[in-house]
Amino acid sequence: MRREPAVPLDLIVLGVLMVLSGGMDLYLIVANPEYGIPTFGTKRTGAVGWALKLIAPPIHFVSGYGALRGRRWAWRFLMLYSLYGLANAAVNRMLLPAPHRIRTLFLIGTVIFIGYLYIRREHFRS
Repeated sequence: MRREPAVPLDLIVLGVLMVLSGGMDLYLIVANPEYGIPTFGTKRTGAVGWALKLIAPPIHFVSGYGALRGRRWAWRFLMLYSLYGLANAAVNRMLLPAPHRIRTLFLIGTVIFIGYLYIRREHFRS
């Protein structure tokens, strides 16, 4: 019987953090229903804003599950979502009013995270 190789600890931690992030997203959506999410330089409210807010929790849950299992599709999923986040934050930083401390930290952190994902890509194997 063939046994799957163990998932590295860093991917397990990443998976747990992504699942927790999905839970935190749900809490923040419920606790702040009036919050308009900044998306590519505009603050979305109403039905579009709710739809955009409700996309994030399942993305975090699914990518967290994939990382916990070391799935190859999770690497692609995390990479695409990170690149989307990077593009969105860059446009928001250029178009939305200051202060930009959080956006700048997010941009730096996302670039580091993309580098980490690239280096660890071979560990998303099954």
